Amino acid sequence: MDQQKEIESIQLARKNSNTAILQASAAGVAQYWMDDIIVISGEGGQYIGKKLLLKVFKEMFAADPPVFERIPSVITIGESGILAWETGVWHYKTEKFRGNYSAMWRKVNGNWLTQSELFVSLD
Repeated sequence: MDQQKEIESIQLARKNSNTAILQASAAGVAQYWMDDIIVISGEGGQYIGKKLLLKVFKEMFAADPPVFERIPSVITIGESGILAWETGVWHYKTEKFRGNYSAMWRKVNGNWLTQSELFVSLD
């Protein structure tokens, strides 16, 4: 396993996910989620499952699309090559929210998908 290649693959997935948010594309963001994804939002809201989270993103983008991005500072690939940990900062470009986040990635059929994310608002 080439750890640097795996890290670059997750970095590209995160970059593409951020671009999908900029384009208000819920499907573009969702392509990087596992079906059973769990997300804890910056204010503590809990979202379980790709179906529910996709609905939330579609509604959010249909109303007044926010622009936010996640910027990784560390990505660590587990010894098995199946799990990875990402941590970094997130911030809105359209509002005054920002904070830290962590994500758990799982490699499924050769693709890295987000299994869970935890966001903490620092505002």
